[in-house]
Amino acid sequence: MLKQIRGIILEGQSCSGKTSIFNAIKQYHLSETDAERNVIYLTEHYSQTLNWVNGELKNLSRDENLRVLSDRISMLEQLNSYANSMGEHSRRSRGLFFVFERFHLNYANSFNDMSSDEYAKLEQRLLNLNTQVVLCTMSPENTAQRLKHRATFTNEVVTQDDITKYIENQQRFIDFANKSALPTMIINTDDLNWDRYARMIFERIQ
Repeated sequence: MLKQIRGIILEGQSCSGKTSIFNAIKQYHLSETDAERNVIYLTEHYSQTLNWVNGELKNLSRDENLRVLSDRISMLEQLNSYANSMGEHSRRSRGLFFVFERFHLNYANSFNDMSSDEYAKLEQRLLNLNTQVVLCTMSPENTAQRLKHRATFTNEVVTQDDITKYIENQQRFIDFANKSALPTMIINTDDLNWDRYARMIFERIQ
């Protein structure tokens, strides 16, 4: 019997390629011969620590963000439980595929929390849901070019301090990813080959 659920969590900083891989995953999933008909794609707006609340931009507190993450996982658990209750079935007919963007590693980085019981329980629940984590990164020597390219569209000014902080924060993400209990891929996105990255990811999930 196939596992009823499988999914991907895309982590990383702004400009690291998360959204481009997110879109490539959608296309690759459609090409699979036994692709699930039931899919959930949630962008960072449904889980990140900085978000709009009642029309105002707000940094969620630790407990608020934990509650948001737990609620999203509960949704998957309930759907998976419902599928299980119907007995054996094919992946295509009643399997569930999900992709989340900016989730538990973003929380860990924001609150420097990987040691609490709450965090350990989140990771275990995600593990039970057959989750593959992907951390998007770029080489330090490529960071300035990518940030400045994005700034041409947002009218931002990118300073050397911004670049240094980005590289330091990326290393924090890598450290958290290496400590995670979940299966985790770290993908360097320097060559911008989104379709190849999507293929690599799907080769890791069953």
